[in-house]
Amino acid sequence: MKIENMPINFKKGLSKIKSSLEHCPKGPGIYQFLNKKKEILYIGKAKNINNRLSSYLNFNILSNRIKRLVGNLDNLKFIKTHTEIDALILESNLIKKYKPIFNIRLIDDKSFPFIMISNNHEWPRLQKFRGSRDKKNFYFGPFASVNSVEKVMTILEKGFLLRTCSDSYFANRKKPCLLFQIKRCSAPCTKNINNTEYSELVQQAKLFLKGKDTKIRDNLVSKMNIASLKQKYEEAALFRDRIKALSKISQEQYSSIGENQNFDIICIIKKIDTVYIQNFFFRNGKNLGNKEFTFEKHDEKSSNEILEDFLTLFYYSHTPPNVIVLNKKIENSSLIESAIKKNKKKKVKIYYPQKGKKFDLIKMVEENIKFSIKKNENNKKKGQELIKELSNTFNLNIIPNRIEVYDNSHLSGSNPVGVMIVFEENKFSRESYRKFNISVPEKNSFDDYLMLEQVLRRRFSNKLKSSKSAWKNNLPDLILIDGGKGHLNIAERVLKESKLSNIIIMSIAKGENRNAGNETIFYADTKKKIFKNNKILFFLQRLRDEAHRFAISSQRYRRKNEIKNSIFDPIPGIGSKSKKKLLSYFGSIENIKTAGIRDLENTPGIGKVSARKIYNEFNEHD
Repeated sequence: MKIENMPINFKKGLSKIKSSLEHCPKGPGIYQFLNKKKEILYIGKAKNINNRLSSYLNFNILSNRIKRLVGNLDNLKFIKTHTEIDALILESNLIKKYKPIFNIRLIDDKSFPFIMISNNHEWPRLQKFRGSRDKKNFYFGPFASVNSVEKVMTILEKGFLLRTCSDSYFANRKKPCLLFQIKRCSAPCTKNINNTEYSELVQQAKLFLKGKDTKIRDNLVSKMNIASLKQKYEEAALFRDRIKALSKISQEQYSSIGENQNFDIICIIKKIDTVYIQNFFFRNGKNLGNKEFTFEKHDEKSSNEILEDFLTLFYYSHTPPNVIVLNKKIENSSLIESAIKKNKKKKVKIYYPQKGKKFDLIKMVEENIKFSIKKNENNKKKGQELIKELSNTFNLNIIPNRIEVYDNSHLSGSNPVGVMIVFEENKFSRESYRKFNISVPEKNSFDDYLMLEQVLRRRFSNKLKSSKSAWKNNLPDLILIDGGKGHLNIAERVLKESKLSNIIIMSIAKGENRNAGNETIFYADTKKKIFKNNKILFFLQRLRDEAHRFAISSQRYRRKNEIKNSIFDPIPGIGSKSKKKLLSYFGSIENIKTAGIRDLENTPGIGKVSARKIYNEFNEHD
């Protein structure tokens, strides 16, 4: 439920705070605001809990957001800690666990990807990696996105010709693959390079990632010149291409900042009640991309306070660099440094530069944020215009704010999944997306109508009605179904039975041969064709395609999990952790099934006994 839609009772909330002051701790710790349903609305830390709660009694100076928090308060809980540092760590832990609606939350807090060079194989492999790192292998990162990793991986392949294939694939090669033909691998699988030469390439790649760019390029230039003098022009050309690839990555990633410099640049800009934060990752002088975070309707705290909250929460989940550079000076930098050190066992320095290269980078990041703000504002304006035009096109009696789009996906009738995506306040609201694992009789496994009906009944079921206020306040203004007139009829019937008569329902059906651009829109008792290149048609297609994308990815995830779980079930002693380790190491079920006993034994976290069990399961013996 949205904060602005919450019921409020200021008098009761203030009374709860006043009465709690009699028994709440006067030292460091955390406090929790709970509603009638015992849901945690807010988690806060304090040097002195009693004093902090007393500040809420100055009701007239509180922001509207905090007034609403107090107005929904039914109970308070406290946890006293030994130190303020402990309070900071505990707060981060609990926010991550419970995700209270009034706290700043990192909606996407997945681990960031790394580049890994394996050290447990005669011919080390270059690969993308996400997860827990060990000391056996070489890692470089984190990168802000998978796209950033893949871009660098491609250049590293060209620059150092290291293999990227799985160990099992490598072991079964009889001739070089396409990557060798396009000069992105040295083909160690077929001994096109000897072990000494390959080991040299591995060391060069590691040195390059450590920031030794100049040394590596000088070495390659020398080898190119020697090859040219010996009239080995093909060999010289290979060195030239490698130099070109490495020069490109160096130029793009600001490697001139300096070797061995590991730092994050975090900048914050607050505009009215929306907060924009960008984090740029620099490792060994290289820019590994940036991650943007947007927090809306946070008007109660200053930029500095919000930045403190962000740092605490972000580095609770992610490994920090040596240095964190900020564009705003924060009050509790030493406290946050101590908390990170205690939690991550790593010494970190937070500072606010006034000049120099890092100051110049701060200005660059701030300009980046300003551009992002302008882009978001333009998109919002365009979104508002589109929604208004959509309303006019179909003569709707309202301008929809919340649009829900439904689709389903299956593979030959198996593992059917239904999804709901949400377009709200002129943008996709991904935190509101839902997926439904569908269960239909085998004889109806291809029945799209039945699948849609099940999804809609679950969305608008009595279970959701049990918390009436939340249910009512999250109803859509418009429902869009991927399908034709029959799908529309199903949706109309389900909503009628749920006594929901005020929701507009449309369906969008592709034309002949399922060609996009020839869609028919069904609405009420009418059907409407919209001409190609019409922006309303593009908008509806965009909504439909996003639902389709989410449905496909959700179905693949369900199918993968089913395979992952079932394939190991007959093997005693192979639990969920071992499954994850095996899939992470080999990349696919098929690679695990064809892996040799030595490869299985070399898998991190898989012992010889388990490796033998797995090998025997997939390899028959007479």
